[in-house]
Amino acid sequence: MPTWKIKGYWCYFKVNDLTQGKPAHIHIETARGEIEYWLEPIDTKSQDEIKVKKIKGHVSEQEQNETERIVEENQNLFLKEWNKRKAKLEK
Repeated sequence: MPTWKIKGYWCYFKVNDLTQGKPAHIHIETARGEIEYWLEPIDTKSQDEIKVKKIKGHVSEQEQNETERIVEENQNLFLKEWNKRKAKLEK
């Protein structure tokens, strides 16, 4: 699976997420935890808004702000890669 190191954070997908039909999201490792962000709106009210899916461990407010910016700046890349990997696995 693709993995990117951006501004000191590891960003990646998990194979199980792609094969289990879950909506597009990205995992980001921080110093003491992990945060997951939805890559697409999960409801019609939040058109382009980046939403936190889950936080595990101790993610600081600063880390949450930094990782949210990373997702905003790379959302198109992450979505493109998610869809490409998912299509490959479905063949």
